[in-house]
Formats: sequence, C-alpha cells, structure tokens
Amino acid sequence: MNRTLKYFFPAVLSVCIIVYHCIKNDCYGNHEKKTEQITVSGTDIEVELAVTPEEHMAGLMYRNTLEDNKGMLFIFPDEERLSFWMKNTYVPLSVAFIDRDGRITQIETMKPRSLDLHNSREKVRYALEMKSNWFEIHNVREGDVVKMPPRVIANGESRNGKN
Repeated sequence: MNRTLKYFFPAVLSVCIIVYHCIKNDCYGNHEKKTEQITVSGTDIEVELAVTPEEHMAGLMYRNTLEDNKGMLFIFPDEERLSFWMKNTYVPLSVAFIDRDGRITQIETMKPRSLDLHNSREKVRYALEMKSNWFEIHNVREGDVVKMPPRVIANGESRNGKN
C-alpha cells in the first residue's frame, strides 16, 4: 500500500499542476476575447478578433454555441492564400474570405469536426467565420463589402508586429 501511494501522489499532483496551468493560461480557449463591431453588407455584427498565430490556431474550437450576429474575424499581416478546417470545432460554420479592401472573394460552408480543407482561391487578408448559412440568410454574396473601423485594422497590424 505504501508503495502505491509513493507513485500515486506524484501522478495526481502532476495532473493537478497541468490542469491548473491550462485553466490559468487558457489552453481551452474559454476566455473573453476582444470584440469589435463590423458591418457586412449593411448588417452590423460583433466579432472576436483573431490576430496572433495562437488565436488563429484556436479559432472557435471547443465551443458548443455561437450567438446570432456574432463571429470571429481572422486578421493576417499580409494577403495570402488561406486554408481553414474544423477540427475540434463543434458549431457548424461558414467562412467568408475577404481581401485587403474588404471585398468578399469567396464563401464556404464547413462541417463540424471535419478535417476537410477550405482554401481561398485568391490571396486575402481576412477571414470571417459565422454560424453556418449566416451569409445566405442575410443575403451576403461574393463581391459584397465588409466595413471595418480603422481601429480593427490597426489592432491587427500592431498585434501582428506590423507597427
């Protein structure tokens, strides 16, 4: 019995330390992110900003719900061809790829927990994830414009190390 406790206690302690570290450092993506308001084809929405590589990787993973007219705006330092997938993402989403001028170049519907890649056909600077079919429901089409306040663009540039 004493020998079992000798190994059991350090193992439990190690697990507790790891769990504490993850909660403290938000390994699960449950913290409140900075939000901003943008306008998509005349509809105002609230978006969380994903600017850093870590925020890009976490995206909307591990969430069970997403409110109407809320989403996530991914901001990249330069225009590039982007690729998105839905690993560990439980909410069905649609993604709009957006060029540096705010023009939607492409809209894709994505399935939860899928490893299918959704690639932008063109180089883009932004990607906007919303609930599945949000763009269709709000009559948003390729070629429509997304208006972002200058502070959103500036926030992305400064957090990406551009300023």
